[in-house]
Amino acid sequence: QLEKQSKNNLVLLIKFRSFKMKKQLLIAAVAATMGTAAFADVSIGGNAKFEYFNEETNNLTTNKTNTEVNMNIRGKSGDTAVVLDLEFDESATDGMDIENMYITTKVGDVTLKLGNYSTATTGILGEIDAGQRANNKITASTTMGGVKLYAGNSGSAGAGATEINPHMFAGASMDISGATVHFKHVNNNVDAFAVSGDIAGFGVRLEQKSDTAANGDVVFGNITKSYNGVDFGYAWIDADKADKVTEGDSSIFAVEMSTVDTGAAASGRDDATGNQQITVKTSVAGNAITLKSGSVEHGINATTDLDYTQIALVRSLAAGSTLAVTYTDKDASTTTDTQTFEADISVKF
Repeated sequence: QLEKQSKNNLVLLIKFRSFKMKKQLLIAAVAATMGTAAFADVSIGGNAKFEYFNEETNNLTTNKTNTEVNMNIRGKSGDTAVVLDLEFDESATDGMDIENMYITTKVGDVTLKLGNYSTATTGILGEIDAGQRANNKITASTTMGGVKLYAGNSGSAGAGATEINPHMFAGASMDISGATVHFKHVNNNVDAFAVSGDIAGFGVRLEQKSDTAANGDVVFGNITKSYNGVDFGYAWIDADKADKVTEGDSSIFAVEMSTVDTGAAASGRDDATGNQQITVKTSVAGNAITLKSGSVEHGINATTDLDYTQIALVRSLAAGSTLAVTYTDKDASTTTDTQTFEADISVKF
C-alpha cells in the first residue's frame, strides 16, 4: 500500500511539472509573439559626439565644448514608412531639434513623401541654397520610361504654421550615358539645371541656378579624380551678384560663402560672389588626412578676398569610436586671421 501511494505521488509530481513547463513555454511563446509584433518593423539608430573648440583671433583665445546626440527612429508597415530624426545639442537654444519628421507611402505607382524634411547638400542646389526644412511639405514622385518625375509644395516655415505655400516645385531627372541630368522648377522665379556622374574618368557635379527676379545666376561645380591612392578635388561657386548663396553648412567647402542659413549678410559676407577650393585626400597609417585650401571672393569686403586653409585627420579607435582633429586658418579681416582647432570623439549606434 505504501509503495502504491509513493508511485501515485510520483505520477502527480511528473504531471504537475509537465503542466508547469507547458505553461511556461506558452507564456514565453505569447511574449515572443507580442515582442515581434511590437518591434519587428521599428528600428532606432543614431550617433553621438563630444566636441572641443579652441579659437584664436588677434591674440584673443576662446575655448568651448559641446555634446550632441542624434537619434534616428524608423518604422515600417508594408510600403509605408515613418522617419523621425531628433537632435539633442547643448549649444542649441531649446536643447532639442526635430530634424526630420515625415511619412512615405505609395498610391499605385506614385510615391508620396509627407511632413517635415529638408533638402540635403548633395541634392540639386544643395551647396547654393539652405536646406529649406519646412512643415507640411509634400512631394509626389514616379518613374516613367526611365525618367524620374516629381512635384510638390515647399511647405511653410515655423513650428505653428499650417498654410501651404502656393509656390509649387517640379522636376525631372534621367541617366544619359552614365551621367544624371536633372532639371527642377524651384518656384515662379527660380529654375535649376544639373549634371552629375562619372565623365571620362572624372567625378563631375555641375549645377546652375537661374533667378529671373534677381536677374542673376549662380553656378556650382565639383570635379574629383583619384590617382595612386590620392583623391583630388576642385570645387567652385560663381555668383553674378552678392548675397545669393545661403547654404551655411557645406559638405564640401571648408569655409562657406554664408555661415548661417538666413543669408550671407548675417555673416558679414554680404559682398561675397564666389568660392574656390582645392582638396587633397589620402590615407596614411590608418589615418584619413584631408587638406583643403581656398578663397572666398570678396569674403572680407567688396575689395578683399577671404583666404583659408584646413587640414583634418580622422582615425577609428579600438573602442568603436572615431577621433577627428581639424585645424582651420582663415582671414578674419584685412589684417587678422582666425585659427580654430577642433577635436571630437564620435560614435555610431
